[in-house]
Amino acid sequence: MEFEKSAPQSAIWEDQRSDLIYRSLDHLLAMAHHYRSEGCLRQAMDIYWMLSDDHSETEQAREARENLFELGEVYERDDARHQARAVYERLSDLNGHAV
Repeated sequence: MEFEKSAPQSAIWEDQRSDLIYRSLDHLLAMAHHYRSEGCLRQAMDIYWMLSDDHSETEQAREARENLFELGEVYERDDARHQARAVYERLSDLNGHAV
């Protein structure tokens, strides 16, 4: 026999789940910032891209994209233009097509 959640319980459960997801995204973003501050750019970028790609409609994804753009600028200043270009191109093609 399957138990059905009542509507109020289901709404509470969804609110709690949503809150947990956003708190987790906040922690992931903080981890990416920490990696970046330690100079571990690959680890930071992995998390930033995950947030941008998998949670694109969130505030955390918006902030991740800003940080990715800044990292592209760092690569460009450091004469790693091929890496900068890859970041810029991927950012400009987030929805599968350039804007």
